[in-house]
Amino acid sequence: MSKVRAKVGLLTAGHRYYWKQYPGLKERSTAMAESLRNMIGAWADVVAPEMVDSEEQSRQASLIFRQEKVDIVFVFPVGYTPAMNMLPALMPLDVPLRIVNAHSDATYDYTTADTAEYLFHEGVCCVPELAGTLTHLDKPFRVRTGTFSDPRLQCELRADVEGAAAATFFRRMNVGLIGQVYPQMGDMPIDEHRLMRATGKMLVRPEVEEIENAYHRVSPDQLEDMYCQFRKLYQVDESVTNEDLRFSAQTAVAFDEIIHKYDIYAFGFYWWGERELVTQLRSQAGLAVSRLTAMGRPGVTEGDVKSAMAMKILDLLDGGGMFVEFFSMDFKEEFLLMGHDGPTNVNMAASRPRLQHLDTHHGKSGHGLGIDFEVQRGTVTLLNLTQFAAGDTFKLIYTIAEFIPGSTLRIGNPNCRVKVNRPIHEFMDLWCRQGPSHHIAMGHGDHSAALESFAESMQFPIVRI
Repeated sequence: MSKVRAKVGLLTAGHRYYWKQYPGLKERSTAMAESLRNMIGAWADVVAPEMVDSEEQSRQASLIFRQEKVDIVFVFPVGYTPAMNMLPALMPLDVPLRIVNAHSDATYDYTTADTAEYLFHEGVCCVPELAGTLTHLDKPFRVRTGTFSDPRLQCELRADVEGAAAATFFRRMNVGLIGQVYPQMGDMPIDEHRLMRATGKMLVRPEVEEIENAYHRVSPDQLEDMYCQFRKLYQVDESVTNEDLRFSAQTAVAFDEIIHKYDIYAFGFYWWGERELVTQLRSQAGLAVSRLTAMGRPGVTEGDVKSAMAMKILDLLDGGGMFVEFFSMDFKEEFLLMGHDGPTNVNMAASRPRLQHLDTHHGKSGHGLGIDFEVQRGTVTLLNLTQFAAGDTFKLIYTIAEFIPGSTLRIGNPNCRVKVNRPIHEFMDLWCRQGPSHHIAMGHGDHSAALESFAESMQFPIVRI
């Protein structure tokens, strides 16, 4: 995973009329806000202006947030606070907003509490006021409610932070295509104008000849080092020759050079090739691209840039990110068999991955090594990034499912049993009606909350099935 940290704006807001009326209330409230700041600081870099209790201070806080280019803003009212003490800070911002309707205390003694004590716990009073005003002004937000010590609240806030951080990295990263998309696949081409609207960038397009030239530049030391890496990482079948591994190792060094040369973090690749060497540089790229994927630079065969982007999203959320499609449906045990040939993500393996020689890669020219492994069991997120029915950028479609044990295919490609959250016939209808592409990114864990935050930051529509 590529390590990223969000920059979180923390707007602590109070009502200045209370400070003189109730000495010590401001100091106590500020100390509570500092506790919240320390909690968020474990996950992100926090930009926290002094407590705002006037419109002017709120405007100054907005200036600080914009200068610091925060990724998300948490609004924390420490007692009743008029909306106009908070709105000037929020109106000029185009980042996700969270109203932190939270407190350090789970309760207090109502029979002995005085007015100062009650006011210290009254932050919830203004939350509907701020929420209603933001709604009227078409400023999206979410309310996060609980005590600071509540693991559920902590998970929600952390997911908000991680989704915003992933979006910031996603907007800045280079996305590439080497060669072409697989011909006649109606869902594979990517609309670069959508990419431009979403990120301000277009595709980076290294030439296939650059891979070939880099292949010829590989030094004996580079080759030996990569060869040893592969021998150590993989369980090698008897069908695999030393020449197979050396060719794959030399190809891996070449891919590594070109992907790092252009600083690409997600890419599709495909070409047929007329010369044997050029064909094999693609056909034998499985180990090369799987290695890059495991290092946080996912690549996808058949030129599927969008699925590589989806894999990178899951990687940024610490979910791994593996390239799959629907292999078949088992109506007896009610599961989907999912996998794909070519590059994969060996970080998803439950045990040492295996290599075998494949005389054919189905539907493709050339021959080469196939990678297979058992996938780690547990909860999984399936994510599709599509440009169909997506407005003017992209849309995310996702579901939360389970890897389940059982026999799988032994065809030199990793595949697994996936149990979705509803009958297969219902799931396939609902999934397909959202306009997906046929490839899917699959990652360990339930990343629903962070995905929702990511989509909000990117202004992508998002649908959970």
